[in-house]
Amino acid sequence: MNKIDKCKAARDYHTHGCNCAQSILAAFHQEMGLTEDQCMALAGGMGGGMRCGSICGAISGGILVLGMLFPARPDEGPDAKRRITRQTQEYIRRFRACFTDRDCADLLKRKDLVPSPQAQALGVADHCGILIVSAVEILCDYIAELKGE
Repeated sequence: MNKIDKCKAARDYHTHGCNCAQSILAAFHQEMGLTEDQCMALAGGMGGGMRCGSICGAISGGILVLGMLFPARPDEGPDAKRRITRQTQEYIRRFRACFTDRDCADLLKRKDLVPSPQAQALGVADHCGILIVSAVEILCDYIAELKGE
């Protein structure tokens, strides 16, 4: 799947009742070797900012994808932890560069969200839909960079 297909898939998962984290994780399920059901189970408690208004599910879902695609295994030692820390922090930085906030409760208060180009092209106008599609776009670009593409 290319970036456009992943954005569409994430939008469709959300439209059919998935939370933000589930929508993002499921859009990448094939690359991660997970089933859609596994994605739903893994990210079920992450919607609504981990069900308490904390970190947005669009962020936590993206972090799960990064962890699956670039795992930090214990046998790799501290370098692996430093690598996943850098990747996680960079993904959050890129998300915040677009939306300033990172917490669901704060993002839900915002009325000035600017959709990414892909979200605009897909006609996504709902609050969480904008965050989801934009986050997938950010994530796809970042993963391509990490893979040297």
